[in-house]
Amino acid sequence: MRHRKNTIKFGRQRSHYKATLRGMVSGLIINKSISTTKVRAKETSKIADRLVTMGKKNTVANQRRAYAILRDRDLVSILFNEIAPLFNERNGGYTRVMLTTKRRGDNAQMAILEFVEKPKKESLPPKKKEEKKKVKAEPQQPEPKPKAKVEKKVESKIEKKEKPEVVKPEEEEIVKKKEEPKKEIVPPTEPEKPEEPKKKHGFFKRLFGKKKD
Repeated sequence: MRHRKNTIKFGRQRSHYKATLRGMVSGLIINKSISTTKVRAKETSKIADRLVTMGKKNTVANQRRAYAILRDRDLVSILFNEIAPLFNERNGGYTRVMLTTKRRGDNAQMAILEFVEKPKKESLPPKKKEEKKKVKAEPQQPEPKPKAKVEKKVESKIEKKEKPEVVKPEEEEIVKKKEEPKKEIVPPTEPEKPEEPKKKHGFFKRLFGKKKD
């Protein structure tokens, strides 16, 4: 029998329905107000009021019950430390639903869900602008240099002039190379043919082969 079961499931499965409400309640705790459809806002406000009632009694059992819905320790701490103390003197009606325009496309009625009381933001003191004083710079006269320093500088210059310039060995080689005259390039000459040695005559040619003048 389905008596007094007037829940609206948004045409979703049970797990998806729970996840939708959990996400909207988490957004409401973080941002203190959310914009959604009228039907979802009314369903979310029921859970939000129940959570604030738990937060008014800060016990371990209530923290565990709130954690079972929110599934986030940071959100539980915000609920118990920041939001619930604002409603200590109120016995119900912790949220309100304000209707806005209709959504373009499916013409669904939109609404804003928010807490009746919101934590006040700590107002920071305004930063004082540092006034920059403009001081006219007076022309400063150059300070006279001590004489001792000037004399030392003059002496050092004289010493530098007297000292002979030390020529490095590398520089000497470069100077020598520059001073050496360039050698004239002589074209290569043909090598002289060696003189053929005189043939020695044999014994018979010495006797019979010589011609008389």
